[in-house]
Amino acid sequence: IGPARLRPAQPFGPACLLCQIAAMKSFARIACAVAVLASPVSAVVTARSVSSSGTLVERVVNLLKDLKEKLLTDEKVEQEVYDKYACWCEKTTQRKADAISDAQEDIRSLGQTILSLKGLIATRASEIAELEAAIKANKEAQAEATAIRSKENAEWVSETTELKEAIAALEKAVTVLVEGSKQPALLQASTAKAQIKAIIVALPAKGVLPEQMALLSEFMGSDAGYAPQSMTVQGILKDMYETFTADLESATQAESTSNMNFEKFIAMKTKQLKEDEAEKLKKEGEKAEAEQRLADTQNMYDDTVAQKEAD
Repeated sequence: IGPARLRPAQPFGPACLLCQIAAMKSFARIACAVAVLASPVSAVVTARSVSSSGTLVERVVNLLKDLKEKLLTDEKVEQEVYDKYACWCEKTTQRKADAISDAQEDIRSLGQTILSLKGLIATRASEIAELEAAIKANKEAQAEATAIRSKENAEWVSETTELKEAIAALEKAVTVLVEGSKQPALLQASTAKAQIKAIIVALPAKGVLPEQMALLSEFMGSDAGYAPQSMTVQGILKDMYETFTADLESATQAESTSNMNFEKFIAMKTKQLKEDEAEKLKKEGEKAEAEQRLADTQNMYDDTVAQKEAD
């Protein structure tokens, strides 16, 4: 009776160690069986010399047959155990190999995703910083333009107020002088001088020629009477009236143009500001989403690396 036909187990894990132990037990049983058989055979040989050997031989033959059947049964059981654990070892080895291969591919893919997300986050952070700078500059430009426009408008109001007061005084003085020239006897010198004084007080700081101011002052200080200088003063006042009305019209037109340009500028800046703020909000959302994805991907990467090392 030969030894059990067990295949050599592959040295892999505790299961294969059990296979080796099972094989050793099988060989031990065979050895024990041989030792047991040796004793009956000796007894048969001894008994042959004293008695008939027929019965003893049959008993030995039957014993050997029984032992053979038991050994074959044990061999089959041990072979099944060995095959079971050998198959487990092969499947486990293949599964681990596949798992390691998959983990390596996942690590490579996750690593690329992490780098891509980090690049996206850096890009969005840079874009957000640029938009924040643009928004700040936009608001500062609007504030500066508003301050300048307010100052210009205040200057225009002051200037036009002076011009309007001067024009009103000139209109009144010219009317008085014209009426007086028609009826000189009715016009008192004090009345004419009072009108001229009112004009001088109402005159704006600019727009009056020195020679015009000199003639008016001379008229104010003259005792020669009204008639000799009346026509000259009327001419000066009419020239000043035309100059001031032209200045008022020009200033009003300039103010209208400046205000229109200001409104266009503010409208453009307001539109750009809304667009920049909307774009900034969008970029911040994309950055936050990328950061969350990066955190999740990094956790997956760490877990995959840990699992690969465990495999």
